[in-house]
Amino acid sequence: SESPVSNNVLNHDTEVIKPIQVNPSEIKSEVPKDVPMSSKEKIKIDTRLGVFDKFRKFQSHMFSVVGEAWSVLSSSRALCLGAQTSVDRLYELVELVKNWSGPMSIAVFVPDIELAVGLRYIQYLRSCNLAIERQVSFHLIYPVEHQGTTNHPDLQGLDEVVGNMDCKQPKQVLKFLLNVRSKEMLAWRESYPYPQNLLRNLAKNGCQTNYTYIPDIDMVPTPGMDIQLETFLEKQEKKNNCSKCAYVIPTYEISINSTHLPSNKTELLQFVKDKQARQFHQALYSINQKSSNLKKWEKIPETEEIDIAYKVEKYIFKYEPLYIARGDTPAFDERFIGFGMTRNTQVYEMYVAGYSFYLLNNAFTNHWGFQSLKTRPQWRARQQEQNNARFDEFAKEVSAHYNADPYKMLDQLKKMNLKHVKVAYGTSKKNITTAVKKVLDEPSIKVP
Repeated sequence: SESPVSNNVLNHDTEVIKPIQVNPSEIKSEVPKDVPMSSKEKIKIDTRLGVFDKFRKFQSHMFSVVGEAWSVLSSSRALCLGAQTSVDRLYELVELVKNWSGPMSIAVFVPDIELAVGLRYIQYLRSCNLAIERQVSFHLIYPVEHQGTTNHPDLQGLDEVVGNMDCKQPKQVLKFLLNVRSKEMLAWRESYPYPQNLLRNLAKNGCQTNYTYIPDIDMVPTPGMDIQLETFLEKQEKKNNCSKCAYVIPTYEISINSTHLPSNKTELLQFVKDKQARQFHQALYSINQKSSNLKKWEKIPETEEIDIAYKVEKYIFKYEPLYIARGDTPAFDERFIGFGMTRNTQVYEMYVAGYSFYLLNNAFTNHWGFQSLKTRPQWRARQQEQNNARFDEFAKEVSAHYNADPYKMLDQLKKMNLKHVKVAYGTSKKNITTAVKKVLDEPSIKVP
């Protein structure tokens, strides 16, 4: 296979990957060879000026890079997409931006030398993709104990190398750049607690529109969905101007054997029938979208316009849908760091605060690959146990803040005993079976 760099750069091993769908009209075939990257205006960041989170564990640099059309798009659109990612998944942005023409606010986790890699990769993406250059603003975050660095001996000459990178291989280019990470760094990097909720808050806060949509970076909308949502939101503003409505967008896993992602609901339903698509986390964590009652949603035929299909009648604990809502929804609680209790606790607070959830009839997002429980590292299990132990305090604070407890959660905390739930890990049959029975170690509770 072709190397992502020109012949004068050392080749490196590549892996077989699912082709990323890219609109050919929005990429430049190569970074111009007569304008080396080092002679262009580089993306600069002063690590002395990072803003602390409330626990003073992380520092962030908002709007480190601003999209060329950011202000125009933010003032003319109702909806902004905000997503979070670690730098090693940033290549997913290429496929995400293909089906989104509005403003995008992307928060990237860049500890240690990954900051330098991230800066150079963002520059590569902007040089290759006009949509990313126009629409996307980036926010960079790193931990205090592993402060981001922009200079390192291993980075000498890397700017010139980036200037020769192939625009058609974004994943392989990133893999090449990440090779500068040392074995010492990789020893702690994989298990380092990933601040999902801090990143989500930064991405959401970066959005300057009235409404926000906060998916993960690997959840791809369908073509034209963003424009249809703009029309829908305009009608809703005139119709009822609901301040506590969340419009749910279902997510489906798409088989890696499929040649493409379904582009509309009719095609998605055929994918489901052919067992090429299934509800997100259906096999891994089915309670994820259980309140949405997607079997009911699948029976509703596609229509010409996006509209409300039905209201979520029964909230079930651990519900964590993707949704569109006004930008003043409760923040994601940043005490939950790493895996477990991250997205669903924010939705729980919305429920306590009196929000209503409505399924949209046609809109959905795609996620490549059927997820299954094959292995669970010990570090991930420990993070989930730590977050489970934090839930009691969170639930009491939320109930006190809103003077409400519609789920009667406070009466059930003792029975749930989340502080003492042990999480299965490893690849043994016994551990995997235990984990599946525990629904990924996050026990559900009886619905009142």
